[in-house]
Amino acid sequence: MVELAPGGRSVGRRPTRHVVGLGVGLAVMVGVLLWASTRYGYHRDELYFLACGRRLAWGYPDQPPLTPFLARVSELVDPHSTLALRLPAVLMMVGVTALSALIARDLGGGPFARVLTALAVGTGDLVLLSGHFLATSTTDLTVWVGLTAIAVRLLRTGERRWWLGFGAVLGVGLLNKQLPLLLTVAFVAGILLTPTARALLRGPWPWVGAALAAGCWAPVLVWQARHGWPQLTLAGQIHDEYGQLGERIGFWAQQLGIFSPGAALLWITGLWWLARDPRRAGRAPALRALAWTWLVLMVLLAVTAGQVYYPAGLYPVLIAAGAVAAERWSAAARRTTVAFLVVSAGVVLPASLPLLTPATLSATFWGAISEPQREMVGWPTLVDTVAAAYRSIPAAARPQAVVFTANYGEAGAVEEYGPARGLPAMAYSGHNGFADWGPPPADDGPVVVVWEGRPRDAAPSAWFDGCRSFGRVDTGVDNEEGREATVWACTGPVGGWLALWPRLTHLSA
Repeated sequence: MVELAPGGRSVGRRPTRHVVGLGVGLAVMVGVLLWASTRYGYHRDELYFLACGRRLAWGYPDQPPLTPFLARVSELVDPHSTLALRLPAVLMMVGVTALSALIARDLGGGPFARVLTALAVGTGDLVLLSGHFLATSTTDLTVWVGLTAIAVRLLRTGERRWWLGFGAVLGVGLLNKQLPLLLTVAFVAGILLTPTARALLRGPWPWVGAALAAGCWAPVLVWQARHGWPQLTLAGQIHDEYGQLGERIGFWAQQLGIFSPGAALLWITGLWWLARDPRRAGRAPALRALAWTWLVLMVLLAVTAGQVYYPAGLYPVLIAAGAVAAERWSAAARRTTVAFLVVSAGVVLPASLPLLTPATLSATFWGAISEPQREMVGWPTLVDTVAAAYRSIPAAARPQAVVFTANYGEAGAVEEYGPARGLPAMAYSGHNGFADWGPPPADDGPVVVVWEGRPRDAAPSAWFDGCRSFGRVDTGVDNEEGREATVWACTGPVGGWLALWPRLTHLSA
């Protein structure tokens, strides 16, 4: 390890070595994430994004349009390629890691602090997981780190024109999720709670930034208004599910593992470093607003029953602050910190990356803490069963046959894998966005049903006539389809699709 003089000052050409080391580390990260992107199959959300991308709009019941747009672009570049679909995720998470190192520099950190920040962020569980599949949370994490990088520059320099950049990034983020609004509210509250920072809210620039963000967000709001604000319904469901006392206690406890225990040591240190007396900390006094931002955000999420990963994008700046503080520790303390960080990140690595076979993953404790990876397995098997049920329909009736599934992942899988197996190009489901794209055009005719009723082997006879079972779906892992899904070939919907459709549609996260 390269040693530093007290206060993080490097000796001789050592900063160059750190820059080279950081570049090599980022290159390795790119290679690992590209390899991981082809290891398992599509995640259920990715299959849904692909389906949404084929039906581009300014909004969907459960999300704004940015991630489906990225999925559509990937399909135009290289159809049916997980590598093409996930390349934006790879680039975003490598960018998050590099930007976090730059935040450490803006906080006054030397080479050691920058490399330590990149190591803590780049090996974080959420970053590695988000880097090998495309999700709205991937883009959201990138937006949050971009916003906090601008916030640091704004607080450090006092240059209010940085609000323009903040508004632009916020506007892009609102095309993906509404969560950056919570960060913005918390940040403004943090400024108000920091006397030395309040002047940053004066003048026209904060309002110009807000107007820019609002202009970007306006088409999404118009879509939501025209469709009855379905995302508010989803927010209510999330509050009901995660608002119980046990969930709230778990929310606070699991903040320690969003990246890794080693990274948690750094962000807790960074939070204390930002909150303490500015003169003792040796930093711009206004930066204390970032400590208030974290506290206000956590209170907001406690009240709104946010999910565990919601505040993840705020931790890289706290990690960077902790790395700056650690740079002033003794050499032995720095070495111990790096060792703890590497070991703690390595322990959870199989939950972050597809290092194990799916069956092995499902049989270990890593599988229990990595639901997203388990949801990347079994889709071709599901569609094979659907295709077998479809082929059982008499040839003369197949042109009128449709495929109906219980959720958007199953419908997306049928659309992605089905045409190569002789299935119709379009699948139907009552779940979220697919509900808006139905019902099927015919009022009768055969239907292949992917069902998740209770008990598992019970026929969906209350909804479909003449159903014959084609068995349970065996995905080989413990995921939703492996636990619950069965496939049926039925003669038609009870009472016709138009009458049945309102009973089949549902909105859920």
